[in-house]
Parts: sequence; structure tokens; C-alpha cells
Amino acid sequence: MVLQITNKTKDAKELFNSASANENATSEEINAALEAYVTAIAEDAGSQVRAEYEELKNVTDNQVLAARGIPVLTAEETKFYNEVSKAGGFDKDLTWPETIFERIFEDIQKDHPILRLINFAPTIGLTKTIRSRRKGVAVFGPLHKDIEGQLDAEFGVTETSQLALTAFFLISKDTLQLGARWINRYVRLCLSEAVKDVWATKVITGTGKNEPAGLLKNVDGALDPTTGLPDKTSAGTLTFKDSTTIIKEMAALMKKMSRVVKKIGDDDTNTDEESRKVKGKVNLIINPVDYWDIIARITTQNSNGAFITNLPFIPEDRIVESEDVPEGKLIAFIDGEYDATQSQPEKVYEYHETFAMKRAVLYAIDMLGNGEPADNYAAQVYDIKIPADVVPEG
Repeated sequence: MVLQITNKTKDAKELFNSASANENATSEEINAALEAYVTAIAEDAGSQVRAEYEELKNVTDNQVLAARGIPVLTAEETKFYNEVSKAGGFDKDLTWPETIFERIFEDIQKDHPILRLINFAPTIGLTKTIRSRRKGVAVFGPLHKDIEGQLDAEFGVTETSQLALTAFFLISKDTLQLGARWINRYVRLCLSEAVKDVWATKVITGTGKNEPAGLLKNVDGALDPTTGLPDKTSAGTLTFKDSTTIIKEMAALMKKMSRVVKKIGDDDTNTDEESRKVKGKVNLIINPVDYWDIIARITTQNSNGAFITNLPFIPEDRIVESEDVPEGKLIAFIDGEYDATQSQPEKVYEYHETFAMKRAVLYAIDMLGNGEPADNYAAQVYDIKIPADVVPEG
């Protein structure tokens, strides 16, 4: 269910990101960049949905439609979109079905390689994440021993406050007349495009201050009121110098990821070091520039002339590119060891600060969400220093 993005949207996105990051940019400049970006997304999504509608409007086979990203709606979703169509827009008092946003986050996890690595869960308000440290469901002990305290010590409970995530989408009156399935298709395309990049960025770089905590951050560190969590200390340096060195470096990395220190109870000084199996679960997240340097180091030519890319202990498809990782850094991350939550809208309203358009309305949706690594051992940050004078083996 990927939105076919045009160069116009790509350019508008870059301009908006640049304006947002510019401390000297005025609110008028940021609003103008936002208007251009949201309008470009709407034009791409609108063109795609109208083309699909003309092609598939007479198709009645639900399997065919679902295969093209037009799923069967629940009764609640159908009723919701019919009310939207009848009202000519999204009334702020309408309750959005939670399943719409569950599907949106399924969409963005399919579309974005970083988000496929994390756990998304729908939620409301303050949430409690319960993580088990027990290795099995049976335990030896004295007969009839009270195990309540023993069980409590084996489970960690983390309370997470939810933060506001505001997403914008622009919808035309023409789109509202296409029917429930097609309004849903359009909304999912727009909102998926709006939120996937911010989530992918914050999973990596989030400071933990009024935003999720990223993999680059030390989640056991003190939260600075201005800058948020401190950066992780480097776990070492990777050079990818030659075959022998690569094997040793990757083995050391895997060994590092196999160890975890857990707190016992609420006492920070009472800890226990454990080992865990990480084979097939470790991802290397790197900047695109470093990605090609590393791929060049692990690519060789066999006797038949074919080029083979192979990294010991870690499959190539687990080397993931992210523009949010600084050049010269690498994040080793255990699959699924990041918990993110996202709610259905707390508030939906027309956005009047900009967009003087006659045939379209801009909506702002306030959702609740947050995220953080499962613990400080979910990820390790390494420095990359590939010798400039080394010629790849072949």
C-alpha cells in the first residue's frame, strides 16, 4: 500500500524539513513549507486514488480489491466514512474507529525498513509495558512455597506517558464523494506518508524529551530538561579492514549483544548479568554513505566471476540504511526490542492557520504515542573507521 511519491512531494518534503530545522525560519515560512508539503501529498494520493477508482470501481471481488490495497471495511468503519461523506467532512465529534489507525501503522511498518524492526501497539493514555525476564513457565522450588514475590521479581513493569503526535491531511470534496472504501484508501495513504518518517526518525534520534527515546540514546541516563537523554557511549570501533578482522569484529559485536544486565526489583544496585540468544536477530543500522563503504568491504568475486556479498553472522538483509544515523556510526539492534505505542485520534479539527482553499479542507489529527528501547542493551552504538588506504579483497 505504498503511495507513489512524485518529485514534487520529495522536493516539498526536503524544503519543509529544512525550514523546520532552521532556527531563523519565521512561522510564515514554516507554514508555507507545510502547505506545499501537505498539498503535494494530497495531490499524489488524490491522483492515485482517482486512477484506482476508475480502474476498479466495477470490481466486486473483495480479494482482488484487497490485493490492490482496497480492503473490506468493518461495519464500524463503513458507518464512520458514510457519516463523513454525508457531512462533507470530518466532524470533530466523530469517534474514529481504532482499527483505521491499527491498519495505518501496519502500513508504515510494511513500507519502512526501520519501523519493521519495532513493536507497535495501540493504546490510550498512560500505559504499562510488562516485560518478562523468566526463561520458562515452570520453576523448581520447595513444595507449596509462596512464589508471588518470586514472580514479581521476574517481571519488569514500565509506565509510559503518552505524547501528542499531530498529523495533517488535506482532503477534497470530490474525494469525499467516492464512497467509504475510497475515502479510507485516501486517508490511509495520506496519514501513512505523514507519520512514517517522523516515527522512523525518532526511533533512531529521539531525545526522550517530549518525544520518543531513540536507539542512539542512553535510556538509563539522566534526562536533561533542555537536551533530553545523553548519547550512548561507543561500544567499540569497527574497521572492516580485511576478512580476518571482519570475522573478529562481528564475533565481538555478537558477543556484546548476547549479554544483558537486568535490575532485580527497584534497587538499581541489585543486578544480574544474563546471556541471551541473538543469532538471526541482530540488525546493523547505518547511514547510506557508510552502507556502501561496508558493502564494498564484504563483497568479493568468486572463481566464476560472480560478485558475492556476505557478512559473517549477520544476513545482508539485516543491514538497514537510515539517514538519521550519523555518518561514522553504526547501531547494532536486537529485532523487536523497541516498544512503540500509538492511539486513535484524541482530537480532529479543521486547521485554519493556513490553506485558503475552496475545494479542500486541511485537517489536523492529534494522536497519542510514545516509544523507547526495551532496555539499554537493546542497542549498542559503534564507531566506523574503515582505513582509507585499504583496497577491498577480490
